[in-house]
Amino acid sequence: MAYARRENNQQPVHMHSTGDLKRTLLLLFGLVCALAGFNMSAFAQAEQRFHDALRTVTPQQPFTVAVGVWVDQITHIDQKAENFGVVANLRLEWEDPELAFDVKQSGQDVKVYSRDAFARFVDENGLFAPGFVIHNQQGRRFAQEVEVVVFAGGNAVYYERFSATLQAPDFDFVQYPFDSQKFFVHVDALHPTGFLKFAPVDGVSGLGDRLGEEEWIFNDSITEVSEVKGISGKPTSRFSFGFIAHRHLNYYVLRIFVPLIIIVLVSWLTFFLQDFSKRVDIASGNLLIFVAFNFTISNDLPRLGYLTFMDAILVAFFVFTGMVVVANVIFRRMEITGREALARRIDNYTIWIYPFTLAVLVILCWYWLVRESVHL
Repeated sequence: MAYARRENNQQPVHMHSTGDLKRTLLLLFGLVCALAGFNMSAFAQAEQRFHDALRTVTPQQPFTVAVGVWVDQITHIDQKAENFGVVANLRLEWEDPELAFDVKQSGQDVKVYSRDAFARFVDENGLFAPGFVIHNQQGRRFAQEVEVVVFAGGNAVYYERFSATLQAPDFDFVQYPFDSQKFFVHVDALHPTGFLKFAPVDGVSGLGDRLGEEEWIFNDSITEVSEVKGISGKPTSRFSFGFIAHRHLNYYVLRIFVPLIIIVLVSWLTFFLQDFSKRVDIASGNLLIFVAFNFTISNDLPRLGYLTFMDAILVAFFVFTGMVVVANVIFRRMEITGREALARRIDNYTIWIYPFTLAVLVILCWYWLVRESVHL
C-alpha cells in the first residue's frame, strides 16, 4: 500500500513537468521563428544595400582609362634569366562625374590624395577606381612616389614612379650578337572590359635620354592596347609599351671576332710551311689556344637550348682549327712513308680550299640566322 501511495503521489508531478516542457518548447520555437524572420529581413536589407552599391560602382558604359608609361632608366638586363629592370613613371587618366566637386565650397581647384587616402575615399563613397597589375612583373614593385590628383570637373590622374624587374619572354638570341631584342611593359586592368577599357595617352609614353645601359642601344618604341584573358577569367584590357634594343658591337668585334680571325689566320698560315712536323706543333698549340679562348668567353654567352650565330661561328672555327691539325698529321705521315710528292700536291689545293670553305660557311650561317630583322 505504501508503494501504491508513492506512485499515486508522484503521478501528478510527472504530468506537471510534461506540460511545462511543452510550453517551453513552444516558446523556444516561437523565439527561433522570430529571430529567423529578423535575420531574413536583415539579410534582405544587406543584399539590397550590396546591389545598390553595385549599381553605384558599375558604370552604364565602360570607363575609358588613358595609360602612359615613361621609362627613365634600364637598371639591368639579365639575358640568362630573361628579365630586365626599369625605373619608370606610370600615368592613368580617367573621368568620373561622381568625382566632381564645387570649387567655391571646397576652396580649391584640385584635390591631391595619397594612394591609401584615395582608396579610402573611393570605398567610403562607393565610387569606381581603375585597378591594374603589371602583367610581366617579377617580385615586388617598389613605388617611390604615388599620388592621385582629382580636378573639379571630375577628371582624375594617377601618378606612380616605380622600380621593378620585368619578365622578357620575347628574348630571341638566334642572331646573337647581331640580335635585336623586344622589351615590353604590360599593364593589365583588374576589371573586365565591361567596366573599363584602356587607351594610350598621347605624348606620355617613351624612353628617357639617359637610360644608363651601356651595352644596348634602344629605339623604336610603340604603344598598343589589346584584349586578353584577365585574372577574373573574362576579357580584360591590356596596355603595352614596347621598345627594341640592339647591341653595341665594338665589344664583340674587338674581344671575340678579332681574336677568332687571328686564330684562324694562324692556322691557315701553317700551310705555307714546308716542314710538316713544325706544322703539327704550331697547329696543335693553336688548337689549345682556341679551347682556352672558348672557355674564357663562354661566361658571357647566354646558355640556350638552340643554336645562335655566335655558337655556329665558334663551332665552325673550332672544327676547322682541329681539321688543320689532322691534315698536317696526315701529311707528316705520308712524308714519313715515302709519299711526300702526293702530300705536296694535295697540300697545294688545301691551302686555298681551307679559307674558301670557311668563308662560305660563315656566309651561310649569316644567311640562315642573321639576315632577318626584328620588328615590334
